[in-house]
Amino acid sequence: MEHKNLSIEVDKNLIEKILDDLDMRYVALFLYVIRNDLFKDLSDPTLIDNYEKILILDEIFKNNITSFWDENFTEVAIDLGLLKNIRSIREFQQKEPDFLVKLGEETITIEENTISVPDDSLFLIINKKFKTLSRRNFNLALTKLKGVRCEKTNNIHPFIYEIGEHDYTISDDLYYILDQFGNIYQTIKIELTIEGFYERFSEIQKKIESFLEIFDPKLINKPVKKKVEKAIDENKEIIKYLKDEGIELSGKFSFDKIDPNEEIFQTWKNKLLILLNLNYKMKLIDNQLLELKKAYSGKNKAHSYLDFIEKISFNEGGIIDKIQSTLIDLRNKLVEINEELLKFSKKDLQLLNLDYEKFVIMSSDN
Repeated sequence: MEHKNLSIEVDKNLIEKILDDLDMRYVALFLYVIRNDLFKDLSDPTLIDNYEKILILDEIFKNNITSFWDENFTEVAIDLGLLKNIRSIREFQQKEPDFLVKLGEETITIEENTISVPDDSLFLIINKKFKTLSRRNFNLALTKLKGVRCEKTNNIHPFIYEIGEHDYTISDDLYYILDQFGNIYQTIKIELTIEGFYERFSEIQKKIESFLEIFDPKLINKPVKKKVEKAIDENKEIIKYLKDEGIELSGKFSFDKIDPNEEIFQTWKNKLLILLNLNYKMKLIDNQLLELKKAYSGKNKAHSYLDFIEKISFNEGGIIDKIQSTLIDLRNKLVEINEELLKFSKKDLQLLNLDYEKFVIMSSDN
């Protein structure tokens, strides 16, 4: 039988390649979520009718939403960002009945049993959760997904279809293949939790590095950071180890002409060592985060994204429990690091560094 339609039996490797591509994955999966989790695969005419009753209103108030939409539909719509001035279902519940709700200038429509998602709306839905997706890469992903070449034949498999000029829908073939693998919405939320934690981690990491840069920009270079980590691992005096390893630091790290009992020296050095050790602890957290992300991404990933969906959906091997337990542990560690970091300020460190540099010059003159 000639192979024309996309199928899991023939095209599993192709589908995995597409979903392992970060940008194409989100386009395909969010079109799936819109169809499956928001509109229940168009299986409930009343739900569709109530959705469209909201769209035709000139002004939409909270009591309109609560009259026509059930709580689950409302929660998913808010989570996807369809209500532009509401961030969460809790915020929505706290609003007064006459609160004016805003939809986008364009929004999702349904015609002839086809869900049409404007490209602008789809980009905002994805970018709300995964901010690393640029508009350029999003547009490229749309173009690629419209015509994916089959690995077994000369056929083209459309993973998505363009309706008109700017609206898109997921292909039936891909939708029903994805539907076999489990709860995609839950999988996205797990991934978003990990990525959201990583964003917070990166903010704190950048703050530590900005503080270290005040002492010496070389301290945040990758080769130097590795030397620092090795010194801490081997319980060696960090600055001495860096010098022994041939790392050239500025003159203020030449301690031989400085009275080690001077208060400013002790203060300056102690703060430096605290920051270097905090940076080391961040590296340990980073290693654990990368291990978590290996479950679904990276060159050394443990599973294809299809398999990741299946494992998350059925909590195979307790994967959800392990991810949640690890994130809770890492969050506690990150909180401790951030509390320590709050004792520092950029201005104070800059002033301390200036005073210390004056002290070094005066010590050298003496």
